[in-house]
Amino acid sequence: MDFVPFSGGLVLFGGNAPLVTNETWSYDGTTWTQLTPPTSPSGRFGAQLVHDSARNVAVLYGGLTSNLSMLPASYETWEWNGVTWALATSVANAGPRYRYGACFDSLRGRVVMYGGQSTQAAGTLNSQTWEYDGTTWTEVATIGNPGRRDRPAMCFHAGIGMTVMFGGHDGLALTDETWLYEGFSGTWFQAALAVPKPSPRNAAALVYDPLHNLCILMGGQGANVLSDTWVFDGTRWTQQATTTQPGRDHMMAFLPTNGQVVRFGGFVAAPSTLSNQTWELGTGTYGAGCAGTNGVPALASAGAMTLGQPWTVNATNLNPTFSLAFLVLGFTPLPGIDLTLLLNMPGCAAYVSPDLLLGIAGAGGAASWTWPAVAGPIGAALYTQALCFDPPANGFGFTVSNAVYATIGN
Repeated sequence: MDFVPFSGGLVLFGGNAPLVTNETWSYDGTTWTQLTPPTSPSGRFGAQLVHDSARNVAVLYGGLTSNLSMLPASYETWEWNGVTWALATSVANAGPRYRYGACFDSLRGRVVMYGGQSTQAAGTLNSQTWEYDGTTWTEVATIGNPGRRDRPAMCFHAGIGMTVMFGGHDGLALTDETWLYEGFSGTWFQAALAVPKPSPRNAAALVYDPLHNLCILMGGQGANVLSDTWVFDGTRWTQQATTTQPGRDHMMAFLPTNGQVVRFGGFVAAPSTLSNQTWELGTGTYGAGCAGTNGVPALASAGAMTLGQPWTVNATNLNPTFSLAFLVLGFTPLPGIDLTLLLNMPGCAAYVSPDLLLGIAGAGGAASWTWPAVAGPIGAALYTQALCFDPPANGFGFTVSNAVYATIGN
């Protein structure tokens, strides 16, 4: 599943339902519509659909065409142009492949594919990196290598200009490694990240949200089917306080017309409970606060930011003597600007452009602010961070919370 202009929104193809299907569906943010293209690939699952924004087509590679045999996966390349599917005649290809990771490197105009298997048989898992330029597939002799991977989660983070890959199964165990791929030099390197970070898993979904400059990870298969949500800003993982059903092998994509990350289908419990539910995410947290006299201040959204409805953010762990904070509202996320030297606030960082400052007073170390009726264009993004009054904490007399991002939905 991915967003493809001129297709009515998101496009979903194939899957295991529980028989392998070749249906094509579109989602406009409200309604699913089954499409009837004159030409379609055969049914398949375990493939990825990647939007090539340079050519305005969606690229589908491989996939397993039957769940009843040990036959090799497909090695076909298909492209969706908004009206029909066309079989691409690539000079070379990666061979039979499914359960791989894939994304589109928009800086270089390449589909990037990593890992996967050629059949359901053991021993066919690989560690290859392939790229597709719209004409042919080319294997890249990379510098560095994450190793074999089954069902890793991948997206291209335009903010840092690199492919992000998390997790997967290496043939022996699940992993919680985060790898970055710099395509110009063909280099993979493991990101050295502090905790917290997502637990080991495969079959998760990872998608880039360009409004908030974040890669968003949801679910996957660990010891059980998981339901947690994490965001990656290019330097750290932050867990989101979301409530949703568990999921693995589900599809996720960003729908720019309403600024939401959309999730569909997948397994909600082992071994074979399939879902037909659609979930959307447009609000969450990122970054980290700095410690004050009452712990680390925390900022959280009380719900989604929906047009015409009230929206509330709550600040906690404030200095209870004052319970006072300033809400910094901005239209641009910042990459965690260190405030140690700038404002004499050691360990504190700014994640939000200071476009508007609102004072909020509370009690008992907590304060809240409510927008009575959300207004603005659907898909508009807002960022906020609490600047918390705490005179004993440091030389500036303030600490900061984590940041909250939100998108106006309908």
